[in-house]
Amino acid sequence: MSLYCLYSGVTRLELVTLSKRRVVGREFDVESFLHRRTVGCEADVCAVIKAVKRLGSEWRILIAYYLLDKPLRFNDLLRKGKPDDLNARTLSRTLKYLERMGIVQREVVGTQPFSVVYRLTEKGRDMEEILEAYRRWGEKWTAPAVQAIKTVSARNTNLDIHQSSGAGRVSTPKIPR
Repeated sequence: MSLYCLYSGVTRLELVTLSKRRVVGREFDVESFLHRRTVGCEADVCAVIKAVKRLGSEWRILIAYYLLDKPLRFNDLLRKGKPDDLNARTLSRTLKYLERMGIVQREVVGTQPFSVVYRLTEKGRDMEEILEAYRRWGEKWTAPAVQAIKTVSARNTNLDIHQSSGAGRVSTPKIPR
């Protein structure tokens, strides 16, 4: 299958995804496909949509946030993400995506033993303000709501609510037999 054009705002991976979802066995014009999706879109709104499409995954945002402080090895990133259920496969795929997008740079730092670190590029560092805004918003608006839900649930159901790595876990009381 051949594609008529290469749209500058779309990576090759997205083109392949578009072609697999949109067309089977025939050619299509990616530029006109993308144009149809953003017809009537104002420039500032289109920029927001494009940014969200590229960074909208929780893992992409979380990994970029972890890399703000310092470069990290794969296993360090995996350990930091474990409480949020980040697994090795997802981390690997996300790092490759972020590298293709020019947000993360993979750097081999040792060959005996083989060692790689991931760091934010200039493009990735430019996201610092956004990532900090996400953190502030989350602290302000999600923490009180989660606490309120726990309090109401505990009162109404007489269950114990435990805080475990940022997520509430309900455990039923033991009933004597």
